[in-house]
Amino acid sequence: MRFGFRSVVMFVLGLTLASAAWAQWSSDPSKNLALGDRRDGNDQVQPKVRPLSNNGWYVSWFDANPNSPPPIGYSVFLQRLNPKGVEQFHHDGIEVAHLGNSSTEDYGLDVDAKGNALLAFLDTREGTNQQVTAAKMSPAGKALWGKLGVQLTHGQTASNAAPKIAGTSDGDVVVAWTSNSNVVLQKLDPNGHPLWGKGVVLHESDYNFGLADLHAAAGGSVIVSWTRDHGFGSDRYLYANKLSAKGQLLWGKGHVHVLDSGSLQFGNFPYFVPDGKGGAVFAWYTSSPSLQCFAQHIRADGREAFPHNGSPTSTNTNQVRVSPAGSYRGATDEVFLFWTEEDSNQVLNGVYGQKFNSTGTREWGDSGLTVVPLGTDQQVFVQNVQIGAGALVFWVDQVGSGSTTIQAARLNSEGKFVCKQFPVSSLPANKARLSSDQVPSKLSAVAWEDDRIGNNGIYIQNVNPNCSLGQ
Repeated sequence: MRFGFRSVVMFVLGLTLASAAWAQWSSDPSKNLALGDRRDGNDQVQPKVRPLSNNGWYVSWFDANPNSPPPIGYSVFLQRLNPKGVEQFHHDGIEVAHLGNSSTEDYGLDVDAKGNALLAFLDTREGTNQQVTAAKMSPAGKALWGKLGVQLTHGQTASNAAPKIAGTSDGDVVVAWTSNSNVVLQKLDPNGHPLWGKGVVLHESDYNFGLADLHAAAGGSVIVSWTRDHGFGSDRYLYANKLSAKGQLLWGKGHVHVLDSGSLQFGNFPYFVPDGKGGAVFAWYTSSPSLQCFAQHIRADGREAFPHNGSPTSTNTNQVRVSPAGSYRGATDEVFLFWTEEDSNQVLNGVYGQKFNSTGTREWGDSGLTVVPLGTDQQVFVQNVQIGAGALVFWVDQVGSGSTTIQAARLNSEGKFVCKQFPVSSLPANKARLSSDQVPSKLSAVAWEDDRIGNNGIYIQNVNPNCSLGQ
């Protein structure tokens, strides 16, 4: 085939335009990278972001598209980004599962040992009762467990909820979910075949267990956490255990009681952060004592590093605090927590932080560190990642409905600002459900839902270690 000069120019120009269409990290906080921005009444919500060992990313979300074929509901979508933020699947992501769910619950996203995306979600494709399904998607977007994935539950009577998934270090996969009043875990081999028979069931007579979180640990094991209560209005506790590659309870049949006095806030199913050493860092807030935040570090052998029932982030009883997010620095065995601080009437909001040493002693003062002073703006959806000897903090600053931005700040180990508050997403819109993480290169990213186009879309922004955006 022969090309003239004009043909070559047009060909190169076409490649350039095609490449630009796939986008990449934005350096402008008012023009964040859109991953899902379908208009016409679409509702794209609840993103999760997970890092890849090659410094790329997976991002998942739900999309209710009124123009899609029936059934109309919240379907599961996935996108992969390379280290430069270029979408590797077509824009708006690939559909993992076409569902008829009329609402959403929490779900799971993780990465297995070979870089495949793992998802767990509630599924209506096998009948009216929502079942738990796991899917494995290759880096090329191929459904490795088939179009329907692996269905882990069956029947029309059990109430299933909020599944999570973890890729284990031995190349297998563990899925956990709430079934009626129990927590159930099942391990799958790389082909999706169950390895733990009918599953490991965590239960206690006359008590309700509700799955909180699940992460892989060393040697093919997983750490799982759940809430425990005796019915509506009763105190709600937080338990955890580690399961071996064969499903044995490594932290004992009585489990680790992360919290067994006072009560978790109703509806709070706290996430935890693996410490990379076989243990985990937990953060939660309580209704008893009223609206206070706590942290705990459970070692690899199930021992508590902090005092029993956790270390409070602040002793200031004139204010209250909610929704903590934690990170962990292994080099110094330190825990960082950031949260929404409020006045006693819950009218004024700020962002505060605390650092704990290896035994749970507060190192940023008994009242914590002020990142954003109390003020009339709502400061919500606080997230943080560990960076250097300190932390990078993200939060939503809400002036009013339709007028929110995403802000960030970086602090060092002494709690001094390396980068004072700066915008990550400055275009005013409703923004919610932040999800953040960090790749091995120390580049961080935060994803969220955002209605700047008139309906909810999914956006993501990178933040470099020097607090700049883009490349």
